Amino acid sequence: MTNDLTGGEYGDIKEFFQKYGRAMFYGVLAAVLVIGGFFYYRHYRAQQKVLAAALFEEVLSAASQMRFGLATAAGQKLEHGYTGTPYAGQAALLLARLDYQKNQIPAAIANLTFAAHKATQWSVRTTARLRLGSLLLAEGHPHQAWTYAHIAKPYGFKAMVLGLQAEILAREGHKNKALAAFTEALKIAPPKSSLTSLWRRERAQLQAAS
Repeated sequence: MTNDLTGGEYGDIKEFFQKYGRAMFYGVLAAVLVIGGFFYYRHYRAQQKVLAAALFEEVLSAASQMRFGLATAAGQKLEHGYTGTPYAGQAALLLARLDYQKNQIPAAIANLTFAAHKATQWSVRTTARLRLGSLLLAEGHPHQAWTYAHIAKPYGFKAMVLGLQAEILAREGHKNKALAAFTEALKIAPPKSSLTSLWRRERAQLQAAS
């Protein structure tokens, strides 16, 4: 195939590249940088998850061996350095449980607050919100507990949300509203769970109260 471009056509091409060549170069360079940055970010996120998984294993191992200091140290590393991974929220939930068992209530509240606001998994955030609400109520802070007793789309947590709301309403003296919330919670709660038994007793106590 022969090259049939005329001198005029060569001139047009030369003029085009003189006029737009630099812009085209920077456009291609920008595209390369964006694509490169995307793949670097994916690699970075994957590496972060691997490191976070190893730290979470440390938390689980230390907790199972009752080495609470090591569990707390590894969990705090997750919370501070790997917030964007699912393991940070999971570790915060576990640390909160350990703190509660050791009667370290402020530490438990701090870990639950982290999980409630920063966990990447919806189920972890919702679990943390409900546990935090219950703990704040038990510590005598019903108004603060209300903040965590309202979840827009509770899905499988609806009974627990209603139960927490009922307990807060009962604590604040709203008997009829509390009874209604307990009744709704008991309609959808598992019939043989410990929470269901607790809510039945609390409802009965409210009904018996003058």
